[in-house]
Amino acid sequence: MTSETKLLDGMVVASLPPSPTIMHDPWLTTREASPLADMAASLNARLEGTSRRNPKRKPRWDAAQRRLAIVQNLVANLAMLAFRHQPGTRLAVQAHKQAVNRYDREELPRGPLITTLKLMAEQGLVHYHQAVFKQLRTTIEPAPQMRAMLAGSGAALGDISRAPGGETIILKAVVGRGRPKVLVDYSDTVETLRLRAEMGTINAALARSDIRLCGSRPPPDQLVRVFLIGSPEAPASFDGHGRLFRGFWEFLPRAERAGITINGERVVELDYRAMYVHLAYALLGAGLPGRDPYDIPGLERHRDAVKKAVASLFFREGALRRLAGELRELLPEGWTASRLTAAVAARHPAIAHLFGTNIGPRLANAESGVLVAVLLRLLSEGVVALPIHDCVLVAESNKEAARTAMLQEARRLVGVALPVEEKVVQ
Repeated sequence: MTSETKLLDGMVVASLPPSPTIMHDPWLTTREASPLADMAASLNARLEGTSRRNPKRKPRWDAAQRRLAIVQNLVANLAMLAFRHQPGTRLAVQAHKQAVNRYDREELPRGPLITTLKLMAEQGLVHYHQAVFKQLRTTIEPAPQMRAMLAGSGAALGDISRAPGGETIILKAVVGRGRPKVLVDYSDTVETLRLRAEMGTINAALARSDIRLCGSRPPPDQLVRVFLIGSPEAPASFDGHGRLFRGFWEFLPRAERAGITINGERVVELDYRAMYVHLAYALLGAGLPGRDPYDIPGLERHRDAVKKAVASLFFREGALRRLAGELRELLPEGWTASRLTAAVAARHPAIAHLFGTNIGPRLANAESGVLVAVLLRLLSEGVVALPIHDCVLVAESNKEAARTAMLQEARRLVGVALPVEEKVVQ
């Protein structure tokens, strides 16, 4: 045991610096008759034999099935973590008790899930990182023993499956700067039913398609739309944000996207250029800027800095008074927050009054609405596309169909054909 690890109530609890995290997915499971399913069954038998339940009491069949479903889910999540993400990445788990809501999976009640995790920690299978009140979620990561079991099982990403169900329209709330956003339950309306039906159409089409990465089928993804409100007490609203998440292709560096094929064809990437700036012009009914909107005098070689600065001006209430560390490092020496704001405003006088008004969530919502419309239109034409916020990946033979859909759906929804460019997939 290292100096960075301590025992707490018999559990291995690692005290380490903050690490990248992914959210626990309650709907993952193991594919039937697969090496990963065999591993989960063996692990479940081991945990059953070491649990603290009364050995004289015959276990209920439904309770035993629930515990097996929990182990299958945790093994699938840990396998996803080990196979897809860099070492040190953790799995964030909702540990505190709360009323059951639309995001929960009935077979995975929170109490037994956490009990199983703690039992796995006692067995040296996972490192269990307890939550820090109002700062960090409970997280876990596979211990060396678990990684060795996964490696020795012969399991692969294709052994991970998905249980039926799972909410695709997710509402989250801001609870404080630097703190994790929380899930918000809501009542369905005509709007949410429509949004969910759209996601159902998209996800069903993706499930039917032959999508591969370097020749192998990745685990089944279920895309979701994530909307955001200002606080847990705010009324449920679906006009802020709404981007699509949870596609495996979103996590890949651009160079690695070259390994993606759709129905056997390599993909190309089509991107709405500088979409937030162009959307701001379009929503005001103003003519679009004639050249690259991130081309700011004095910052011609610092496009990434300008792009980040513009996003900061859209997603804030009030003036930009100081430069955050990352933005400051991207800018040349001598640039201040006020100088940067003035330079961007001089380049874009038609939309300068929007800076500091937190119009960003509305722009993000318009962006996601256009992308969903593009996906649905392409599906109606028999074309499958993979979304990445303001761009799509499509089979090379469908490039022009996708470009036409992007131009025309933007014109239909925001009144102008937003510029589209092709980016190189190495």
